[in-house]
This record gives sequence, C-alpha cells and structure tokens, in this order.
Amino acid sequence: MGKNARIIIFSLIGLAVLGAVAAVLMLTAPQKQEEPQESILPSSTSSATGFTLSDREAKDVKSLTVTNAGGTFTITPSGNTDENGDVIWTIADIAAAPLDTSSLELAVEYAAKFEAREFAEKVSDPSELAKYGLDAPTATVKAQFTDGTEFGFTLGSDVPSSDTSVYMTADGESVYTAYKSRTDSYKGEKYDFVSCSAMPAYDQSGTEEVKLFTVERYGQEPIVLENILTDEPDAIQVYSYRMTSPYSAYADLTNGPTFVYSIFGLNALKVIEVGEISDEKRVEYGLETPFCKVTAQTNLKTYTLTLGTGLFHTETDDEGKEYEALDGVYGTSSEHPGIVYLFDESTIMAASADPAKLISKLFLMPYIYDLDTIEYRDNTGRSMTLGVKMLEAAEANKDIVGEYTVNGEKWDEQKFKNLYQYLISAAGEEIYFDSDKGALIAEITYNYLDKSDGVDGKDVVRFYESNSDRKTIIELNGKNLFKTRQLYTTQLFKNVESFLAGGDITLTY
Repeated sequence: MGKNARIIIFSLIGLAVLGAVAAVLMLTAPQKQEEPQESILPSSTSSATGFTLSDREAKDVKSLTVTNAGGTFTITPSGNTDENGDVIWTIADIAAAPLDTSSLELAVEYAAKFEAREFAEKVSDPSELAKYGLDAPTATVKAQFTDGTEFGFTLGSDVPSSDTSVYMTADGESVYTAYKSRTDSYKGEKYDFVSCSAMPAYDQSGTEEVKLFTVERYGQEPIVLENILTDEPDAIQVYSYRMTSPYSAYADLTNGPTFVYSIFGLNALKVIEVGEISDEKRVEYGLETPFCKVTAQTNLKTYTLTLGTGLFHTETDDEGKEYEALDGVYGTSSEHPGIVYLFDESTIMAASADPAKLISKLFLMPYIYDLDTIEYRDNTGRSMTLGVKMLEAAEANKDIVGEYTVNGEKWDEQKFKNLYQYLISAAGEEIYFDSDKGALIAEITYNYLDKSDGVDGKDVVRFYESNSDRKTIIELNGKNLFKTRQLYTTQLFKNVESFLAGGDITLTY
C-alpha cells in the first residue's frame, strides 16, 4: 500500500481588484452641430444623461437579430424564466451549449431601452456616413417587439477622441455616440455568448477526490500520479500521491496535489465552435493527434482535457522582422464535448510541467508494516534480509505490535526501527537524470506485502559513485533521480556495521 499522510492543503486566495474610474470626456466629431430641437429629431428624447432612442422593456422583445462580420444570430426567449420570474434568453442553434444567460439578457435590455450618449450630427447625404464608419457598419441590430413594432440601429467606427464610445445611427441620418460597454456584444459572434468555463471548480467539501491523474504529451513519456491515501484507521500516511511515470517516486507534498487539481476551474479565452465537430475540423484543430491530453479520474467520474494546435498571428519585432505570435491553443473538454475552445496555454499547468519538479526529495518512505522484507547489500560484501511482521490483534499488546528479524533471527524492535528510519532518510539534494554513474556502493530492495505497490511489488534503491564530483548518485527502480552528499553512504556503512553488532544507530549525516 505504501500509504502516506493525508496532507492535501489547498488555499484559495481570492484576489479582489477594486477600482472605480470616473471620467468626463468631451467628444469631438467631424462637423459637429448644435444639439437638435425636438422638431428635428422627433423620434428621440434628450435628458441629462443622453438621448433615449428606444424606451421599451426586455420583456417586450420577441426577438433580437444581430448581423456583423461573424454572421447573423437571433436571441429569443427560451420559454423558461429564472427564480425571479425574468425571461431566460437563448440562441436557438446553440441552445444546448452552456450559454451565458446574463450576457444575453443585457444584450436584449440594452437594445430595448437604447440610450445614445451624445449627438454628433444629422447628415443630409448618406455618403457622409462614411466618416463615421456607418457606410459599412460593424454591426446591425434589430429588435422586434411583441406588439409588432421594431427598433433597429447600426454601429460604426470607434470615436477617435474616446476609448469608451462608438458611433451609431438608428435612422441613417442622425449620428450619435454610444457606450462601447453597452454595444460591444453586438460586434462579436454568437459563440461569445457561450460560457468559457471548460471545467468545473473543485468541490472543497471532500466528496470528490482525484484517484489517478495522467498527462500524455506528444513525443514524451506520460506523467502519471496515483492517489495512495488509504482509509485504514491505523495507517501512518505522509504522502498523498505517488508518481509512477516517467519516474517511480513520491510526489512532492505541495507540487503534487497542486498539479493534480490544476485542471479544475479552467476557463478558456473564447469559444471557437459549437456542435458536432467534423473529422476535417478535428484535423484542423489538431485534435486527432493532440499535443497534450489530460485525464483526471476521481471517485465519481472522469474528466478529460484535450489540446490541439495553436492559433497564431503575425507580428513584427523592433528590428522589422516578422514572427508568429501565439494567440492560444485549440482544445476540448469532456464536460462539453461539442465545444471547441481557445485556451491560454500558460494557464494549463499540465501543458508544460516538468515531472522532475513534481518529485519529492524524500523520494521513498514506505510504511514499515506495508513491507514483507528489506534486502540490503553493499560493495564491502555485507548483505542481510530484514523481516517485518505485523502481529495479529490476539498476539499484539500495547507495547509490541510487530516482529522484526535479521536473516531470520529476531531483533530488537527499537534498533530495527532506528536503522529503518535511517534507510528511508536518503534525500535528493540535486536532480540528476544523466545515465553516467560510477561503481555501485549499496543496494536496498523494499519488498511489499501488496504486490500492486512499487514496481512489481517492490522498490529498488541503488547508490552509485559519481564520476564528475564528490557526490553520490541515487537510482530508483533503474532510473537516476538525484545526487546527494557522500556522507549519507559513509554513515550508512557505519550504521549497518553497528546494527549487526547490536550497537546504536546515528540518524543524522
């Protein structure tokens, strides 16, 4: 079982960014005229806050149709209401997707009760609309009301002297400015109204726990972390996860769980496509041969995140050279299999994680009663087999719970445990994956009672001389992992000699 201490501590640090910015902007426009009299603009009413061009309620809207560079889509009532009795809005051809109903509601509200910000001018010739970008509008919006009436408007270019305003017209003659914050949603695609939440947040109640976490990256060995916690009441546990690939070692107490749960609460930059993904599109998005696939198996369900190719655009550096800049990577989620997202790769830890940084430097710490035997040998010719047997309840008492042997001979419990404590205290001080190593110094094999633990029921630790410095190389299950000080093996030899002679064990080195 190799079962280790349930230490999964997650801190959620909420970052609140509070700011309020008030600005009074004087908007200038070409050929700006005096504000019109009511006789000039009979369809609008002016107030201290602007010009109300439509004064209806969202509940009066039958449909809202938007046309822009991304196509045409129509927002309609879904036929359902929320807990407050308000209409829930939808877009029919993507109704099955997780829509951002709040954004849809605001889009309908802003169109029904439309308020322009400032008056620019009343043009006498349609060609004059060009200077406001209204000859080729960025968006055309039409609201149809339940009483059969309509209200529509078009959006033009941004106001040059303002970061917050855009030109618009409702009748093709009177040009106004409007707030971008209230009109930008009409310039996007229908997919912009789909929620970008690709994975649910982790449930902190403890009812769901990741049992197996796998990251498959193109051309690399998989990263696999297994949950090794046990529900046995008397088990002494230190680690919660063990890496089984590409290395066999315990996962770091902090980095391991953080890595495993990093898939939860993942948000995409935007939604690219909704619906059944064709084979041609899967190839285009790189999803047929993904560069990264993440799978989190919990006690309740399995979550999968698949990442494909990147979306790039061309930029020019300071020297005038063009280069391809990454906008994001295409991907899909098992939570919403009919959606293709664009992700910010930097927010996905699994896409670039270094497995070496996920390993605990205390790389092996099996629970003593999970062991059957420990086999020791070194380059001096010494060898021994340490036996561990946990006594049945009927045999044990409050002072003796186990039986300990050396080469079949019963041994003092405390001296046995002291040597065992030293054996597992070997800690990596420097990551070392090169294959080069010198002569074998010592080998320790931990044979488990449960043959599913370790690698084929055992873990083998070997210590080698280093050919390049005065350090000792630590190999675990055939792969070099760390370097440590020579003092560890120097003291190991002294402790083994003292142990076999019935002496004391020094626990430090």
